[in-house]
Amino acid sequence: MKKTILKLMVLVVLATSLQGCYGKFALTRKLYAVNGEISDKFLRSGLTWAFLIFPVYGVVGLADFLVFNTIEFWSGKNPVAEGEKDFRYVDGSDRYDIHAKKRGDDVTYTITHYNFDGYVDSLQVDWNKTQDTARSRFSSGSTVTENFASRDLDGVHVQLRQFGSLPQTVALAVK
Repeated sequence: MKKTILKLMVLVVLATSLQGCYGKFALTRKLYAVNGEISDKFLRSGLTWAFLIFPVYGVVGLADFLVFNTIEFWSGKNPVAEGEKDFRYVDGSDRYDIHAKKRGDDVTYTITHYNFDGYVDSLQVDWNKTQDTARSRFSSGSTVTENFASRDLDGVHVQLRQFGSLPQTVALAVK
């Protein structure tokens, strides 16, 4: 009888502490992305079966649900969702290397554009979601253009600065 009551109490505590805890399931998504990056469809299918037979997906999903999503529910931050990721986009002779980095409320994207493996230009965008600000820096040849945007009760404010052959500063306000 005592074991049954103890099990029931543990179940009630778990059910109430995890109530509404959907979360990002970031670890499960990362594992799924790793499997999806395999280009050979037979190897990708074999790996999926291996992850199901040896319960990798189950263990990762359970760890996400019980540990990481619970941390996210109580703290507002998922420790697995933070980090860095690299992407590449190719369009004919143009290649764009994209590096994304997330640290707390700050997200940074760096996009470098190449044409036939020769550097063309680059763009860096820094965004802070709690301060509602964004900063960008575009470099092309000897010209650098910086933008800073912020939002407050009066609207959106944008400042543009250009360095290089024609230095100039422009300020805009949009309501």
